Amino acid sequence: MELAQQLEPQLDIYRKQLEDLALLLSEFGYSVKAYKDSSLPLFTKLKPQQQLDVVRALDAYLYTLRSEFISGTFSAERFVLQFLFRMGILPSSELSETIRDERFIQIYNADQFQIFRSLACYERCSFTLEQMTTRPWFDLWERESLFYYACYGLAATALKFMKFTRLQLNFPFHRVTEIESFEGYSFEYRIKSLSALTRQGKLQAAVLIEDWKY
Repeated sequence: MELAQQLEPQLDIYRKQLEDLALLLSEFGYSVKAYKDSSLPLFTKLKPQQQLDVVRALDAYLYTLRSEFISGTFSAERFVLQFLFRMGILPSSELSETIRDERFIQIYNADQFQIFRSLACYERCSFTLEQMTTRPWFDLWERESLFYYACYGLAATALKFMKFTRLQLNFPFHRVTEIESFEGYSFEYRIKSLSALTRQGKLQAAVLIEDWKY
């Protein structure tokens, strides 16, 4: 009972964050639902530390996106870098060059939850914001088993071996389909590069540069 009481305010904070982000995205021309169920069942199933991590990342994302909106001069590159700084994650020296002029960028934390997506990624999206921020990537998109295991192996490499800062990949296009979304969108997808951001030898985030065709 005591733990439930501690987490209740966190639930309210998260619900307000989702609603605020949905409204802010509409200002950029993207219609994304905050959640399906206001009780937020996906969030409540997470471990307490995961809930805290999700709320913290969403706060950083909201703050950074709102700052870009207020500035009136949106910069996709600045959006990524300022988000990372807001999260207390130091980008590698080459990351700025890596993300420059890229449209499709997603960032995942060590639990493989998405903590950042570039605005272009909302162009082909019918997930709720709750789904996107509380489910690991392998529960978001369905793909052929060959590509599933290739992606899973890539994620495992990022989690275990931190000797690289950036992997340039020749990952082939393959079809991915949204799981349990409103529209079940499909599109052709490939990973161009993976950058691991670490602190004291531990993975803080993985930045994926991608191509989408739809």
